[in-house]
Amino acid sequence: MRAGSVVAALSLALAVPAAGEEFPSQDVRLLSHIALDGFPSNPTRANDCWGYVSGSGREYAFMGLKPALAVIDITNPTLPVIIAEIAHDPSNWSDVKVFGDHAYLINEAGGGVAIIDLSDIDNGNVPIVATLTDQGLDRGHNVAIDAVSEFLYLCGSNLNNGRLAAYDIADPTAPVFAGFVIETEGEYCHDAEVVTYTTGPNAGRQICFACVGSFGLDIYDVTDKSNMVRVSQTQYPNLSFAHQASLSTDRQYLYLNDELDDVNETVIFDVSDLANPVLVTTYSSGITAGDHDVYYHDGFIYEADYRGGMRVFDATDPTNPVPAGFFDTWPDSDGPGFDGAWGVYPFFPSGNVIISDKQRAFFVVRPGPAPIAFEFPDGVPDLIGPAVPAFTVEIVGQDGFTLDPASPMLHYDDGAGFVAVPLTPLGGDMYGAVFGPIDCASSVEFYVSAVTTSGWVLTDPASAPSAIYMALTGLDTTVQFADDLEADGMWTVGKPGDTAFAGVWTRVDPLGTPSQPENDHTPDPGSDCYVTGQGMEFGGIGDADVDGGNTTLRSPLFDLTGADDAVISFWLWYSNDFLQVDADEGNQPSEDVFRVDISGDHGGSWSNAVTIGPSGEGTTGGWVFYSFRVSDFLEPTTQMVVRFVAQDVGNLSIVEAAMDDFTAT
Repeated sequence: MRAGSVVAALSLALAVPAAGEEFPSQDVRLLSHIALDGFPSNPTRANDCWGYVSGSGREYAFMGLKPALAVIDITNPTLPVIIAEIAHDPSNWSDVKVFGDHAYLINEAGGGVAIIDLSDIDNGNVPIVATLTDQGLDRGHNVAIDAVSEFLYLCGSNLNNGRLAAYDIADPTAPVFAGFVIETEGEYCHDAEVVTYTTGPNAGRQICFACVGSFGLDIYDVTDKSNMVRVSQTQYPNLSFAHQASLSTDRQYLYLNDELDDVNETVIFDVSDLANPVLVTTYSSGITAGDHDVYYHDGFIYEADYRGGMRVFDATDPTNPVPAGFFDTWPDSDGPGFDGAWGVYPFFPSGNVIISDKQRAFFVVRPGPAPIAFEFPDGVPDLIGPAVPAFTVEIVGQDGFTLDPASPMLHYDDGAGFVAVPLTPLGGDMYGAVFGPIDCASSVEFYVSAVTTSGWVLTDPASAPSAIYMALTGLDTTVQFADDLEADGMWTVGKPGDTAFAGVWTRVDPLGTPSQPENDHTPDPGSDCYVTGQGMEFGGIGDADVDGGNTTLRSPLFDLTGADDAVISFWLWYSNDFLQVDADEGNQPSEDVFRVDISGDHGGSWSNAVTIGPSGEGTTGGWVFYSFRVSDFLEPTTQMVVRFVAQDVGNLSIVEAAMDDFTAT
């Protein structure tokens, strides 16, 4: 570590996901999100996270990045503020733990353990005050801290072949080496939880529950640091790599994640008899994503399950946890792979939870029922009148929260940018939304918001304005042509001048990558859409992306004669911003554009209707709704055709696109 290497940051608040990107969830709400490019250190990936509460009660998150530790004030969870970044040797793996008013930061690249003073964090001061390199310590995978006995333990360090090493931190800034687990007593320790028993038959003993990879679970008595001994070693069915584990509050049960077992099962041990742990059962989220980190807190279990995001389980019955919610930071796929959620920290007094994601970085979420419920008694409108467009919405505070009755707002964009107008109270919990005059056949985006009396801002849709409602203005609509692409609808691929040799448009059930969707847009039972190339299952990010130039998808011929207010709409996925580290392809992101053109003479001539990119909104993946009025570009005819053109100029970037649910209305 470079002592004193603290990078101060300007106040930064990114309270919504990247444009066009939605995160599936159940009974967990997104409060804020900071993507990788929102951090001043320009990180290339993220890793673990942890938390801290200052003496004043302010809540802080630590976010591991390559190459820094970000310190984020999340006291207002919808407005996170990066107060500092603490540089360290660049590493894909770094971890931090807290003891009192000090944090201990380690990584696998080098520099030892940085000791960070948190006592003046409320004023933005988080200096490195010491660096632990005693015994030749240079690097490590993690640290574990027993706050009661005041000892720090190294996990997977360069010392002692990665076996457990102990340091006395009674003086937090001057750790003193206390001992190793010797070779005959233990294995390489990947992660650990160490506790001091104060009651019961083990009172006075300091016990380490260690995940030791392919050897399973080791339990050590570490009371005597000069003679730390293994009490038991336990293996289990489907053992591949015991990664990390967490104790229940009463210390009877241990919940263990195996990172490589390919079955997404968390193992439950009864550890009331330390010498004879008993495998009780396993539980699963029901998806095939790998499980990584797990933490028990207040009767719930919180897991970071890679491509499955954060999974929450109700452990009221500690041996039969049941799903209680999820927040999927990796909406592209729920399958095996090492992308997505790395860590989760559920111990803040506020009840808010932070999630770290390797590619999408930092999230603050809130498990449980929403403080405010929104209900549209007549359904969410998809057609609103052009003269005095309006609808009604019911807004109710719940779960102990009270609605500020003056706070409900309508936010809408008719093409000139979002404006906000108050909703009109109609009595009881009902409110009326009234837009300003909007031209007929225009598309309008909208969402509603409200605030609790405690200051919590809620929206519907929950992740607005990233996700919004869409409607057309008019008295009635007639669908002239529609295709959900579930069957071959006579679309054509290719035109003279197309040069792409990979990533050519194809109609398939897509296989997800970090830049391509896993699912089509059509609601179940839909499955198919057009995508630019189809790679292999669980393939890499660049499998079958567009290479070599243009690829064109062309619609069938359709008739819009006399439809002066005709609107073309479709859902599009487009990604061109992915930076693939240490590879030729992907190292020139955000340089390509996507075009949507329309013709009224069967392709004899074309007018450009939509251009996306090379950067900004709509270039980061995720299904995004687009629409345009035909008469803004040409007169509707009997010979209408639309084409979608994806390109990769220079062949040095990841370009992926998908299109679904095309409609001419």
